[in-house]
Amino acid sequence: MTLLEAKHLEVGYPVAGAGVFSRSVTLPIVRDVSLALEPGRTLGVVGESGCGKSTLGRGLLRLIAPTGGQVLWQGQDMAAMAPEVLRQRRAEMQIIFQDPVAALDPRLTLGRIISRPLATFEPGLSTSDVRARVMEALQRVGLSEDYASRYPHELSGGQAQRVGIARAIIGRPKMIVCDEPVSALDVSIQAQVVNLLMDLQDQLGLALVFISHNLAVVRHISHQVMVMCLGRVVETAPRDAFYARPLHPYSRALMDAVPEPDPRREKGRIGTALPGELPSALNPPKGCVFATRCPLVQERCRTERPELRDFPGGRHAACHYVEA
Repeated sequence: MTLLEAKHLEVGYPVAGAGVFSRSVTLPIVRDVSLALEPGRTLGVVGESGCGKSTLGRGLLRLIAPTGGQVLWQGQDMAAMAPEVLRQRRAEMQIIFQDPVAALDPRLTLGRIISRPLATFEPGLSTSDVRARVMEALQRVGLSEDYASRYPHELSGGQAQRVGIARAIIGRPKMIVCDEPVSALDVSIQAQVVNLLMDLQDQLGLALVFISHNLAVVRHISHQVMVMCLGRVVETAPRDAFYARPLHPYSRALMDAVPEPDPRREKGRIGTALPGELPSALNPPKGCVFATRCPLVQERCRTERPELRDFPGGRHAACHYVEA
């Protein structure tokens, strides 16, 4: 059963025109993205900063209204839902943010922060029921009950992210968008938080959209990997197939950019994995989005945009010259 599906999704932001009397224009960030997510599965979304990963996550939740395409939740078009129906569906989908401390209101106790979704989606719960749900959420993320009376400034980064996760799961959602949830944490704490998310997925049957630039973390948690470049999907593949041999030159460049833990081997690496700068979203390349930086570029790449092609093993890549 497909829980979430996006069809040719487009998301952009309005920006002011160049002149005083110019009309605003839409800055396209996510372009023609299609995906499907099943319960209990994790889609890892990777790419450079500025490639549209976070905007995609917010578009899937309709925190940003898409400018084109569809987002289907359990087969229903979210754009066609009545406001009250959409409000009810929002209880089934949550988000975990990148900065765990900034995501918590410093004026509120952790108990009140965690219980906020219940006040929104289950206002009829009694005080005792709310407290029980808060304690259950704290226990699930590995925090003791006394944390309910603490404030955000008393927490470490890892503890703050656990509180953010508790807030996300207290409403018993079916899907969580994890927007760079470990990038602000120390490496040792990253592993703990990722393992916690995997345990919660097993316990609760959660579907996850895990957005990250850290390919090692994505490898650990994901079932399927989707690579984005300048707002477009350039490759999708099952995790093991992707890490065994990425097809698209951009995917291979991302893999080559991962630091080598052995200093001697790292020093011996030659060249720059991702030369040049990311092109402007206002003036993207006419052909392949990676054409201006691809070491294998040919004239066709500069003028003709490649479509995602099917390859054996459930793989897809948008490149004119990629071979299976």
